[in-house]
Amino acid sequence: MNAATPIELLHAPPSGVRSFALESAHRLRDLEKLPEGLDAIWLKAHGWIRRLGRRRKLLEKQADLAEQYCGRLADLTDDELADRLAGLRGLLRRDPLQAKGQLAQALGAVGQMAQRVIGHRPYKVQYWGALAMHAGCLAEMATGEGKTLTVALAAILSGFTGRPCHVITANDYLAERDAQTMIALFDACKVSVASITATVDHDLRPARYLNDVVYVTAKELLADYLRTTLVTRAGQSPAQKAFEDWILDCLQAALRAGGDDNVARPTHPPGLLGRGLHTVIIDEADSVLIDEAVTPLILAAPRESRGLPQAAEVVSHLAQQLTLGADYERAARGKTVTLLASARQRLLEVAHQIPEVWRPAARREELLRQALVVREFFFAGKHYVVDDGEVVLLDEFTGRLTPGRTLTAGLHQAIEAKEGLEITAPNESMTQMSFQSFFRRFRRMGGCTGTAIEAYDELWAIYGLQVMPMPTHRPRQTRYLPAVLHQTQEAKWHAVAQEALALQGSGRPVLIGVRSVLSSALLAEKIQALGLCPSVLNALSHADEAEIVAKAGQRGAVTIATNMAGRGTDIKLGEGVVAMGGLHVIVAEINESKRIDRQLAGRCGRQGDPGCVSVHLSLEDDLAVAQIPKSVHRLLLRPQAARWAPIVFRWAQWRAEARAYQRRVGVLRNDDWLASALPFHSGPSKARVAS
Repeated sequence: MNAATPIELLHAPPSGVRSFALESAHRLRDLEKLPEGLDAIWLKAHGWIRRLGRRRKLLEKQADLAEQYCGRLADLTDDELADRLAGLRGLLRRDPLQAKGQLAQALGAVGQMAQRVIGHRPYKVQYWGALAMHAGCLAEMATGEGKTLTVALAAILSGFTGRPCHVITANDYLAERDAQTMIALFDACKVSVASITATVDHDLRPARYLNDVVYVTAKELLADYLRTTLVTRAGQSPAQKAFEDWILDCLQAALRAGGDDNVARPTHPPGLLGRGLHTVIIDEADSVLIDEAVTPLILAAPRESRGLPQAAEVVSHLAQQLTLGADYERAARGKTVTLLASARQRLLEVAHQIPEVWRPAARREELLRQALVVREFFFAGKHYVVDDGEVVLLDEFTGRLTPGRTLTAGLHQAIEAKEGLEITAPNESMTQMSFQSFFRRFRRMGGCTGTAIEAYDELWAIYGLQVMPMPTHRPRQTRYLPAVLHQTQEAKWHAVAQEALALQGSGRPVLIGVRSVLSSALLAEKIQALGLCPSVLNALSHADEAEIVAKAGQRGAVTIATNMAGRGTDIKLGEGVVAMGGLHVIVAEINESKRIDRQLAGRCGRQGDPGCVSVHLSLEDDLAVAQIPKSVHRLLLRPQAARWAPIVFRWAQWRAEARAYQRRVGVLRNDDWLASALPFHSGPSKARVAS
C-alpha cells in the first residue's frame, strides 16, 4: 500500500489532510513487511531490552497517584466531580497521552465516578492495567482481577481524546455484555458507547460507529472495514468525493471546537461504516491477535456453481467407498490425503456422471481429495455442527458457533455432501485482509489478557506490543496436582468421571474442560451413567451460557465446558464452597497451546480464593497423535517413563505452537506479496459483498 486509503485519513489531527496522508503512507510502508535477518534479530533484542526498562516502574507510580487522587475526590459532590472531569477531558483532548501531566488525576477521577455509579472502586492493579493499555502495552492480568472495568477505564481515557476507540472482545456475547455492564459509567463520564454484534443490521451500524467507544469483535470490525474500503476505493468517485468532503468538515469542526464538547460533529456520510481507525483496546488479546489470526478474513459473494453441487455429490459417494491404505493415504500432521492408483481408476469410472467442467483429471482428483480430507479430518460436533439444515463451523479455540463463515476451495460443499444436505453455491472472494495487517493499521493499540507472556516475542515482532505482567490484588492459592497419563481415551473419560463423582460427593463444584462438542457429549454420558446430572456448556447451549456459568461455582455443581468457559467468564463461588477448597478444575483434553490450558485453569483461584487443578492426558488425544512420534508413545507406555509425560506433552504443544506461528507469519507475508504483486487494482463496480 503506497498511500493512505480514505478511511485511514480519519487518523488525521487538525493539521491538514495532505500532511497526514504523507505521514500515514510512511507509517504503513514501515509496517508492511516483517523484518528479516539482522533486522529481525535487532527487533527481538529491542523487545527484551524494553522488558528491563523503567516503563513498568513509571506506570506503577502513576497508578499510585491515581489511587490517591481518587480518594481525595470522595468529598466532592456529584456536580463538582462532573465539573472536574470536564476540565480533565479537555486536557486529554489537547494532549491525548499525558493530559498535560495530569493523566493520573484524570484516571483517578474516572475511578471515583466508577465507585459512585457502579459501586466498585478500582484497585491499584486496575489503574495500573488501564495506564499500561493507554501507553500502548498489553497488560497480563490474572482471571478475576477485573479486566472488564480495567478496559472500560482505558476506553474512557481514549474517549476523552475525541479520537475513535474500538474495544475488541473475543465474541459477540462479551461485546454486548461488557458494553451494557459499563454503560452507566460511560454515560456519567460523558463518553458515548455502543456495541456491534453479528445480529446488528447493517443499516444501523453507521450510527453506532459514531460513538466515542464501540465494543465489537475483530471479525465484525474487519468485515465492516473491508466493506467500507470497497465503497471508497479508487474508481468510486461519488463516494470518494463525499467521504473527502466529510473529512474536511470533521477537521474544521475539530479546529473550531478547540476541546469544546458542545460543538456539534458533522453528520455521518452515507454508506460509511466507521469514523476510521485510530485507537484499539483488545480484551483477551492473545485470542484475538494470535489464535484467530491463523486465517485471513475474506469477504465473498455467491457465484455461479457451474455444476459443483452435482460433482460434489458424486465424488462424496465414491469417497465413502474407498479404503484407507488400499486406495489412499493420509498424513495427520498436515491433514492431507494422497490418492493411490486404484482411487484414480475408480474416479475415472464415474467421471461420466460429473459435469463436464469438472471432468479433467486435475479437477476431479482435487474434488476427491477434498471429500477424503473431510472424511478423515472434519467431524460433526468437533469441527462443525448441522443446524437447521446448514453446516455451521465451530471455532476450534473458543468452541463457539461461527454462523456465516464458510470454508474455501470447495471444502464446505464437500462437508454438505457428506452430511446429505443441500449443497450451496461456492463463494467468490471480493477482498481479503489478515488480522495482523489490519491491527497494524491502528495508530494506537493496547490490550489485556490473562495469558500473554508465552507469546511475548510474537506480539512484539508483529504488533509492537510490549507485554507487561500485572501483580494480583490478592495472593493466589491455586493448587496444581500432578498430571495423570492414560493409555486410551476411554480410560481417561472413565477416570475423569470417577474424579467428578468423588468431588461432587464432598460438595465441591467441578469444572471439566474439553475441546469439542463431541467430547462434551461423550463425557456427559459417562457422568450421567454414574447418577450425576452435569451442566454442559458448548456451542449448542450458548444461549444458556450466562445461566450455566452463574451456577458453576455453587455447592455440588458439575459443569462440562468447551473453551467457551475460558474467555471472559467469572465463576463466583457459592456459600460454603471456599471452606471446602474452592472450585476444582479438571483439564480433560489438553490444547495445542499452553495459553488456552492456563485460561481454563484460571477459572479457579480468583481474587485469592482457594482452588485446585488436575490434568488428565491420553496417548489418543489429538495433540499426542499429531505431534508425538510413535516411538515416544511406546516409551511412555512403560510405567517408569510415565512421569515424563507432562514434559513430552509440553514439547508437543511447543511443536504445535511453532507450526501455528509459521502459518500466521505465512498469512501476513501473503498480504505483503499481494500488496507488491498487485499494486494497482480497480474497485469492483459490479460486485456484491456477501454479508
